Amino acid sequence: MNLFHIFAKHGLRVFSFSDVAELLKEESFSASYIRKLLTVMAKRGDLQRLGNGLYALPVHILSGGSLHAFEIAMKLVHRGAISHRSAMFHHGMTDQILTHVYITSPRVPESNRSSKSAYLINDTHYNIRRVQADHYYGVKRIFMGEISFWITDLEKTMIDGLSDPNLCGGFREVLHAFSHARDNVNSETLLDYLKREPTVIAKRVGWILETIKMLPELQSELEKMPTQVVQKLDPSGLRRGHINKRWMLLENM
Repeated sequence: MNLFHIFAKHGLRVFSFSDVAELLKEESFSASYIRKLLTVMAKRGDLQRLGNGLYALPVHILSGGSLHAFEIAMKLVHRGAISHRSAMFHHGMTDQILTHVYITSPRVPESNRSSKSAYLINDTHYNIRRVQADHYYGVKRIFMGEISFWITDLEKTMIDGLSDPNLCGGFREVLHAFSHARDNVNSETLLDYLKREPTVIAKRVGWILETIKMLPELQSELEKMPTQVVQKLDPSGLRRGHINKRWMLLENM
């Protein structure tokens, strides 16, 4: 039995014990034997041990280039997508160097590989944000060479930045990200997504669009969305500042 041949046949570069057990289920190997096999191969240098139950093919036989942080991230959940600042980086919305990879996963049992929400692998921090199933949308599959991963699309990434700016480098970083995305955003998609979100997210988007002089027609649609409550522009900031009556926002930057 040539495990490397089996891994190559199934396109496995990063894998867990359960992945290997599934591939070898017809061989009638016990779970203890498979665990011992992986341990021995890792000690010999035939596999990279990434920790947290994950393994990878050794660097010298990896086809398609070295491991990408996003393909490792995809193995930390059964269902999830690269999101927040990591997605901003992929979409060209920021040029900040990434030290954390953010993953959003729907809060349903089959999505989780474990209950953990934070991992440290190869000096990179991986953070999992779990959301209600109806808030898990706007994701697409990306292929880069021989790897693939799920990621929030541009418009959902913009919205996530205003829901959780602390996961995107802060509100000012999100504001700059909108400027970088101005030539690529689909206003119809953005409006459709905003109708699924709390009204305050739409108002924050409207404020930013007005500030950077972008998509005036969409601004008009967002202004029409009814709200009676003044909420914070930066949800992570203090509750002080000027009230913008058009957007019903407290400008607390």
